[in-house]
Amino acid sequence: MAENIDPTRSTRPASGLSQEETLQRRQSAKTKANAEDRVSLGEQEEVKETYGPGLKVASPYELLRNLVVKTLQEQGLELRFSTGDTEVDFNSMTQEEAQALIAEDGYFGVEKTSQRIVDFAINGFGNDPTKLQEMKDAIDQGFQEAQEAFGGALPEISQQTYEAIMEKLDAFATQFEESGE
Repeated sequence: MAENIDPTRSTRPASGLSQEETLQRRQSAKTKANAEDRVSLGEQEEVKETYGPGLKVASPYELLRNLVVKTLQEQGLELRFSTGDTEVDFNSMTQEEAQALIAEDGYFGVEKTSQRIVDFAINGFGNDPTKLQEMKDAIDQGFQEAQEAFGGALPEISQQTYEAIMEKLDAFATQFEESGE
């Protein structure tokens, strides 16, 4: 019966090197490879910028956005959304139309966006004013994650939306306090 072959054991040195020198070289090569090519599981290294399409430097957010848009387009989905009374197509949107969407009375303006978020939070927590702090904590977490995704700072309109949300949630809780519920 044949023995298992041990590649590190030899009766003669390879290319004039002793067995110990050969092992040291292999370990040195392994260490060098490990130092250059690292993979870690369970840990996420923050990526500031990377190369995107056409070898331009792009943020991870831009790369992800482009990937999602491309995937949706390949699936035949159009980049449209409904604002209730109208439909907006991102592919043909002009700068003026985009500005109108984020204007004070626009669909993505502070007032309408904050109201949608508040309505979602209130309904999501069962219209229960005793869960006000949980609602606020969940919204805080969402804004913090968005802030991280945008490189540490959100646009002013997002800050204004956050403040409007907190005011509306406080008003929601106050109405129950005043009625004695």
